[in-house]
Amino acid sequence: MSKIVNSELVQINLNELVNQLEESDIKEILSSFVCDKNKEVEQFIKEKAIVFSAQGIAKTHLVYWSSSDEKWGGKSKELVGYYSIAPKTITIKKETMSKSKWKKICKHGDCLSVPGVCNLPALLIGQLAKNYHNGNDTLISGSDLLQLAIEKIKKVQAEVGGRIVYLECEDAPGLIKFYNDNGFTVFGKRKLDGDETNLKGEYLIQLFKYL
Repeated sequence: MSKIVNSELVQINLNELVNQLEESDIKEILSSFVCDKNKEVEQFIKEKAIVFSAQGIAKTHLVYWSSSDEKWGGKSKELVGYYSIAPKTITIKKETMSKSKWKKICKHGDCLSVPGVCNLPALLIGQLAKNYHNGNDTLISGSDLLQLAIEKIKKVQAEVGGRIVYLECEDAPGLIKFYNDNGFTVFGKRKLDGDETNLKGEYLIQLFKYL
């Protein structure tokens, strides 16, 4: 197969669609998102993303693969993934990391109130998923999607402050390795909430990255 050269990844804040389209039209767009590997992220984008965005709880960013290569039928745009970002305060214990990392994060949080514990403002990547509808997942890698979220967070933190990005994932070796390979460090785990019924296990692994 020939390489598609005139292509790019385009991000759209869900708020932009909310301001331009009827809710029914937005839901139709989001209905094409499929992720059998994690029904939680599929449920979020179809049932919660619009409400969370409107209420300011979490902002969702849709990622499209766009091509203008004439060899492939002219202009084309496919929804390939999404991520959501929300403000968060996290608690990290000194015992979970090296002295050098502990010294670094202590510059950006409250590490004095309780010995060996640091409370930090962070931006949470609440959802991160590729769209498996019609093979759209092949148009973007997981690392590229994660990097888009991180770059967005860097821009926000450049304006408001902060150096920590935080996320949670299921206790699966493949997932943990993926985030470790992308610079994240495990610092704890959280028991699942009652409404988190589409996730495996009893708790989520907590990871952070210093930006």
